[in-house]
Amino acid sequence: MANTNNVASGWLQIQSLLNTINHILIFLVAVFFFVLARSLEFKDTAMHMFLTGIGFHVLMAEALMSHYKVNPITRSLSHRNKSRLHGLLQVVGGSMILLGAMGKFANKDVHWNTWHGRIGTGASFGCAASIVGGLVTYFQPKVVLNKFPPSELKYRHNLFGLANFTQGMAAIFLSYYSKFFLKFVDHQFIPAMMLTTVLVYLLTIISPVSSLLAKYKYRQQKKQQEKVK
Repeated sequence: MANTNNVASGWLQIQSLLNTINHILIFLVAVFFFVLARSLEFKDTAMHMFLTGIGFHVLMAEALMSHYKVNPITRSLSHRNKSRLHGLLQVVGGSMILLGAMGKFANKDVHWNTWHGRIGTGASFGCAASIVGGLVTYFQPKVVLNKFPPSELKYRHNLFGLANFTQGMAAIFLSYYSKFFLKFVDHQFIPAMMLTTVLVYLLTIISPVSSLLAKYKYRQQKKQQEKVK
C-alpha cells in the first residue's frame, strides 16, 4: 500500500512539473504571436495569426486544463468556479478564433488548397459548435435533459472539445510552413515553434484525456446497468 501511495504521489509531482512547464511554453508562444503580429501592425494575415493562435494555442489550452487538479492557476478554485473559468476562456478564445477565421473567409484572394486552410476551416466551424455544446452542458436546459442525461452531455462535450482542440493545434502546426511564416520568421526558428506546439498539445491533453476515459468508463457501466434492467 505504501509503495502504491508513493507511486501515486510521484506521478502527481511529475504531472505538476509538466503542467508548470506547459504554462511557461504557452506564455512564450503568446508573447511570440503578439510580438510578431505587432511588428506587422496586426494587418491581414498577421491579425489572423494572432487571433487564431491566441485563441487555440493559449486560451483553449488553458480552458482544457481548468479542471486539472495539479494546475497551479486553478488549484484553489471551487469546482463551480473552475467551470466558470473554463466557460469564459472557451467563449473568449472561441470568439477570437471565429473573428480570425472570418477575416480569411472575407478575403477572396485566399484559396483553400492547403491542409492548413482545410483543417483550419474545419476547426473554426467546430469551435462554434463546441461553444454551443459547452453552453448547453453548463446550463443544461430541460429540453436537452429530456433526451440526454448530464453525464452524457459532459462526455460528448469532453470528446468534441478534445477533437476540436486537436484540429486547431494541427492547423497551427501546419501554418509554420505557410508563406506567411516563411516570409516573416527566421527559418531556423520554425522547427522550435513546431516542437513547442507539439509539446503544448501533448501536455495539455493529459487532463481532458484522463477525464474522457473516466467518463467513458462510467458511460459503459450505465449501459450495462440498463441492459440488466
